[in-house]
Amino acid sequence: MATALLAAAERKKVGMLIPPPVLAGALAKLGVLAQVVWLGGLSFSLMRSVIGGLLLAAALGLVIACGRLFKRAGTPVRPISPVTAIVQRGPYSFSRNPMYLGMALGLAGLGIVLGSYCIAAAALVFLAVVHHTVVLPEERYLERLHGEAFRRYKQQVSRWI
Repeated sequence: MATALLAAAERKKVGMLIPPPVLAGALAKLGVLAQVVWLGGLSFSLMRSVIGGLLLAAALGLVIACGRLFKRAGTPVRPISPVTAIVQRGPYSFSRNPMYLGMALGLAGLGIVLGSYCIAAAALVFLAVVHHTVVLPEERYLERLHGEAFRRYKQQVSRWI
């Protein structure tokens, strides 16, 4: 209970309503439900499995690589924990949010594997919701926390790609 309260307090400090992995999981479940209810169910094909599987592998690789960079920098991976460093190497040298891009790519890959337009569309919904409810508040938080260092990083690296 205390951990949940602490997590909620940190999310509130950052301005985040819902952690992105929780949002991605919820959207994947809603996408499956919508596909089954409105569009007749899921379908599989070898070609889609290969293409979607490659996207899923790329997404997982991106998220893992980002997590490792955070750990090397000594800053928490969880977006609701206090940030101790601004990671600017690897994928963070061309996108300020590669972990969130990886999650969206994972949703798109899952949608392709399962033959679900609803899950694939959830990737776009994920990016829109994360942009407004996570990224923008997180950027304000990071600017308050790291000041000029974060402002320089914002000028050098695009928010998405």
